[in-house]
Amino acid sequence: MISTSLYLPTVVPQWGIFLGIVLLTIGFVDKNKGLTRIGWVLLISTGLAALYFNLLGILSSGESASENAALKLLISTGWQSAAGGLLAFASLLFFHFEKKRYTLLSFLTIAYFILIFFLYVQVSEASGKSMKNESKTEQKQVK
Repeated sequence: MISTSLYLPTVVPQWGIFLGIVLLTIGFVDKNKGLTRIGWVLLISTGLAALYFNLLGILSSGESASENAALKLLISTGWQSAAGGLLAFASLLFFHFEKKRYTLLSFLTIAYFILIFFLYVQVSEASGKSMKNESKTEQKQVK
Protein backbone atom coordinates (compact mmCIF):
# COMPACT_ATOMS: atom_id res chain seq x y z
CA MET A 1 0.00 0.00 0.00
CA ILE A 2 1.31 3.41 -0.88
CA SER A 3 0.73 6.11 1.74
CA THR A 4 -0.85 8.36 -0.86
CA SER A 5 -3.88 6.04 -0.79
CA LEU A 6 -4.56 7.44 2.70
CA TYR A 7 -4.82 10.95 1.28
CA LEU A 8 -8.46 10.97 0.13
CA PRO A 9 -9.94 9.21 3.23
CA THR A 10 -8.04 11.71 5.38
CA VAL A 11 -8.60 15.00 3.55
CA VAL A 12 -12.31 14.68 2.66
CA PRO A 13 -13.48 14.35 6.30
CA GLN A 14 -11.10 17.11 7.41
CA TRP A 15 -12.58 19.59 4.94
CA GLY A 16 -16.11 18.42 5.70
CA ILE A 17 -15.62 19.01 9.40
CA PHE A 18 -13.97 22.38 8.84
CA LEU A 19 -16.67 23.66 6.48
CA GLY A 20 -19.49 22.26 8.62
CA ILE A 21 -18.25 23.98 11.75
CA VAL A 22 -17.70 27.25 9.88
CA LEU A 23 -21.25 27.14 8.48
CA LEU A 24 -22.69 26.33 11.92
CA THR A 25 -20.79 29.22 13.46
CA ILE A 26 -21.89 31.68 10.79
CA GLY A 27 -25.47 30.41 11.01
CA PHE A 28 -25.47 30.80 14.79
CA VAL A 29 -24.00 34.30 14.74
CA ASP A 30 -26.24 35.58 11.92
CA LYS A 31 -29.32 33.69 13.21
CA ASN A 32 -29.57 32.11 9.74
CA LYS A 33 -31.39 28.78 10.02
CA GLY A 34 -30.54 27.81 6.43
CA LEU A 35 -26.79 27.94 7.01
CA THR A 36 -27.21 26.06 10.27
CA ARG A 37 -29.10 23.27 8.51
CA ILE A 38 -26.48 23.10 5.75
CA GLY A 39 -23.75 22.87 8.41
CA TRP A 40 -25.48 19.95 10.14
CA VAL A 41 -26.09 18.20 6.82
CA LEU A 42 -22.42 18.66 5.91
CA LEU A 43 -21.33 17.09 9.20
CA ILE A 44 -23.75 14.20 8.67
CA SER A 45 -22.40 13.64 5.16
CA THR A 46 -18.85 13.73 6.57
CA GLY A 47 -19.80 10.92 8.93
CA LEU A 48 -21.32 8.99 6.02
CA ALA A 49 -18.18 9.52 3.92
CA ALA A 50 -16.01 8.20 6.75
CA LEU A 51 -18.34 5.22 7.08
CA TYR A 52 -18.02 4.62 3.33
CA PHE A 53 -14.23 4.71 3.51
CA ASN A 54 -14.26 2.27 6.43
CA LEU A 55 -16.75 -0.21 5.01
CA LEU A 56 -16.34 0.01 1.24
CA GLY A 57 -13.06 1.88 0.77
CA ILE A 58 -9.89 0.35 -0.54
CA LEU A 59 -8.00 0.31 2.73
CA SER A 60 -5.68 -2.66 3.09
CA SER A 61 -2.88 -3.42 5.49
CA GLY A 62 0.37 -1.61 4.88
CA GLU A 63 3.71 -3.11 4.05
CA SER A 64 5.65 -1.41 6.83
CA ALA A 65 4.86 -0.96 10.49
CA SER A 66 4.42 2.81 10.17
CA GLU A 67 1.94 2.40 7.29
CA ASN A 68 0.01 -0.19 9.27
CA ALA A 69 -0.12 2.13 12.31
CA ALA A 70 -1.38 5.02 10.17
CA LEU A 71 -4.02 2.77 8.62
CA LYS A 72 -5.25 1.57 12.02
CA LEU A 73 -5.44 5.16 13.22
CA LEU A 74 -7.38 6.14 10.08
CA ILE A 75 -9.90 3.33 10.54
CA SER A 76 -10.50 4.14 14.22
CA THR A 77 -10.84 7.84 13.38
CA GLY A 78 -13.32 6.94 10.64
CA TRP A 79 -15.50 5.12 13.16
CA GLN A 80 -15.30 8.15 15.45
CA SER A 81 -16.40 10.36 12.57
CA ALA A 82 -19.33 8.03 11.82
CA ALA A 83 -20.41 8.30 15.47
CA GLY A 84 -20.11 12.07 15.17
CA GLY A 85 -22.39 11.91 12.13
CA LEU A 86 -25.03 10.25 14.31
CA LEU A 87 -24.65 13.02 16.87
CA ALA A 88 -24.98 15.61 14.10
CA PHE A 89 -28.16 13.88 12.90
CA ALA A 90 -29.59 14.03 16.43
CA SER A 91 -28.61 17.71 16.63
CA LEU A 92 -30.33 18.42 13.32
CA LEU A 93 -33.49 16.74 14.59
CA PHE A 94 -33.35 18.75 17.82
CA PHE A 95 -32.84 21.91 15.76
CA HIS A 96 -35.72 21.13 13.42
CA PHE A 97 -38.18 20.30 16.20
CA GLU A 98 -36.86 23.11 18.42
CA LYS A 99 -36.14 20.88 21.40
CA LYS A 100 -35.15 22.26 24.74
CA ARG A 101 -31.63 20.74 24.91
CA TYR A 102 -30.57 21.62 21.36
CA THR A 103 -27.91 24.12 22.47
CA LEU A 104 -26.20 21.67 24.81
CA LEU A 105 -26.23 18.86 22.26
CA SER A 106 -24.95 21.13 19.50
CA PHE A 107 -22.02 22.39 21.58
CA LEU A 108 -21.08 18.82 22.55
CA THR A 109 -21.35 17.67 18.94
CA ILE A 110 -19.19 20.53 17.68
CA ALA A 111 -16.58 19.86 20.38
CA TYR A 112 -16.58 16.17 19.41
CA PHE A 113 -16.04 17.04 15.75
CA ILE A 114 -13.18 19.40 16.64
CA LEU A 115 -11.48 16.50 18.42
CA ILE A 116 -12.06 14.27 15.40
CA PHE A 117 -10.55 16.96 13.16
CA PHE A 118 -7.33 16.82 15.17
CA LEU A 119 -7.34 13.03 15.00
CA TYR A 120 -7.35 13.34 11.21
CA VAL A 121 -4.39 15.71 11.51
CA GLN A 122 -2.54 12.95 13.41
CA VAL A 123 -3.37 10.50 10.63
CA SER A 124 -1.94 12.94 8.08
CA GLU A 125 1.25 13.30 10.09
CA ALA A 126 1.58 9.53 10.56
CA SER A 127 1.12 8.84 6.85
CA GLY A 128 3.61 11.61 6.03
CA LYS A 129 6.20 10.00 8.29
CA SER A 130 5.72 6.65 6.58
CA MET A 131 6.22 8.31 3.19
CA LYS A 132 9.47 9.91 4.40
CA ASN A 133 10.68 6.55 5.71
CA GLU A 134 9.87 4.91 2.37
CA SER A 135 11.83 7.50 0.41
CA LYS A 136 14.87 7.04 2.67
CA THR A 137 14.86 3.28 2.21
CA GLU A 138 14.45 3.68 -1.56
CA GLN A 139 17.47 6.02 -1.63
CA LYS A 140 19.55 3.47 0.29
CA GLN A 141 18.59 0.72 -2.15
CA VAL A 142 19.59 2.84 -5.15
CA LYS A 143 23.07 3.54 -3.76
